[in-house]
Amino acid sequence: MVSKYFERLGYKDDSELLIAEISDGYDLGAVQEASVLTVGFEDCNVRVRTDTGQFVIKAFGKFRDDADIDRYVDVMQAVTEGGVHHPALQDTRDGGVLFKHSSGVSAVAMDFIEGHTYFDTKTVPTDEELELVAAEAVKIHALDIDPPYVFDSWAIPHIHKMHEAALPFLDEGGRKIADAALARYDAIDLSKLEMRFIHGDIISTNTLLGSDGKVWILDFAVSNVYPKIQELAVIASSLLAGSEFVPLGHRVEQVKKAYLVVGGKLSDYEQHALMDYAIAAAAMEFMGGHKAKFIDKEEVEECDYWIDVGRKALQESLGLFDHKQGEGKKK
Repeated sequence: MVSKYFERLGYKDDSELLIAEISDGYDLGAVQEASVLTVGFEDCNVRVRTDTGQFVIKAFGKFRDDADIDRYVDVMQAVTEGGVHHPALQDTRDGGVLFKHSSGVSAVAMDFIEGHTYFDTKTVPTDEELELVAAEAVKIHALDIDPPYVFDSWAIPHIHKMHEAALPFLDEGGRKIADAALARYDAIDLSKLEMRFIHGDIISTNTLLGSDGKVWILDFAVSNVYPKIQELAVIASSLLAGSEFVPLGHRVEQVKKAYLVVGGKLSDYEQHALMDYAIAAAAMEFMGGHKAKFIDKEEVEECDYWIDVGRKALQESLGLFDHKQGEGKKK
């Protein structure tokens, strides 16, 4: 298996042995095949096939302390108990759902959902599928939970910090669209936005269309209590960003319509502010891609994807086109 993903755990020994021992801790059966799921920047997710079925082992990154891991596990349990389509967690041999390996690595095991994420298929949800996504968002927003806050540098409320970090790596055109998006965000009256528990990252890699016809929402690592429309803004800017460009304003209207059709509630001001919030979401993708690429030294392909998605949405929605379109300045 790919060693660099296990380095995220602070683990440098035999990765196959680690997965076998974690699987045994859950009594999943003898491991027949295991492969790393390579999308994502933080934890190490491994698809495991045993003689009893298929599972996903999520081994938590070394940057997470015990409190952060406990929070993450509690959230996953709360959303599944609340009826959200999230893979069910497996129990360990000793009870509970969290396994601690002798090396110090912490992990959970969950059901493997047969199907494909929208990132895998390089597609976007159809109108019918978008309503299924929106229905999951409505269920998430109805949950009466307020977990301890977890910092997420990509979350829209941190747009000023992201702007400061990414600015040295933006070309002239990039600075113009980033500055314009920041100004639009600053004009939003945040006091008029309803705060709810949200997933916060319903993007193509975290949204799976199962072979059962259901939409499954993955990875609640950065879920927090935020303005409810932040969820819809991310869906519009990220999940609906396909290979064929669709104006951000049209995507915003698609998401808003789907959310209202399935029973979601939005005030007049929330509907008014949604477009500017979606512009901020696109700016976070654009600037976050630069930060991940040039500061965090993450996988170039995924970074470039987010830079491109964010740039196109911002240029069209703000009417600021840079025909040179440099990818950024290295320092």
